[in-house]
Amino acid sequence: MINAFRAEWVPLLRSRFLLGTLGAVVGCAVLGTMLTFFAVGHTDFDGVPVTARGLSQPNGLIQGAQAVGILLGVVALSVVAAVLAGDHGHGTLRNQLVAQPHRARLLAGKLLALALFVILVVAVATVTSVALSFLLAPLKGVSTAAWTSAAGAAALGAGFLNLCLGSLGYAAVGVLAAIVLRGPASAIAVALAYALPVEMLISRIYRPARGWLPVQLMQEISNGGSSYATPYAEALLRGLLYGAAMVLIAMVFFRRRDMTS
Repeated sequence: MINAFRAEWVPLLRSRFLLGTLGAVVGCAVLGTMLTFFAVGHTDFDGVPVTARGLSQPNGLIQGAQAVGILLGVVALSVVAAVLAGDHGHGTLRNQLVAQPHRARLLAGKLLALALFVILVVAVATVTSVALSFLLAPLKGVSTAAWTSAAGAAALGAGFLNLCLGSLGYAAVGVLAAIVLRGPASAIAVALAYALPVEMLISRIYRPARGWLPVQLMQEISNGGSSYATPYAEALLRGLLYGAAMVLIAMVFFRRRDMTS
């Protein structure tokens, strides 16, 4: 498992892949933070007024990153699906199984490396958003005093943890799609099609479904329970159960399916 964990970092740290991924999340963080602060005096997507007083609260510092929680989740899903399915497409999986015949250990090591990579991605986005928030706050009349208080530090830590959990939930969808479909393009396409238009359409037609659909729950977790009517504790429990179930199903497929590439 340890060797599989170390080996997985080799493709993850390739300059083109790493810089491309980090560039995407930095762009998302900049976009979310700028839109959040420039929305002061207007309403957000859900019609809630955005005010300087609201952003001056202890949790105001993390709101820029939370605004693009869905985009961070999409990046996590796409990266995980591309890496895992790419092992099939590039013909490297059989060589990995020669070095580590125990499939469960091999997949566990790969998933642990990918989970830490997702956390790294969220951390970069959060740091970018925080730095930009301090730069934009004076321009929009937002006080930063509460941000640097103990309550502000706690809110920032909780917000970062929620973004990590939500993004890992999206990544679990990518894991299942990659193991079942095997092709990078098909895994990403099917996972994103389900995560975005399918669940959004269902939840708009039947609003109570938001409290039970996995990706909607992941988004609720990312936002700290402030998006929908589902209590945060319930969303977290259901989200963790969905994530564990998806990884378990992927593990079963990985262990029992014949490897032809």
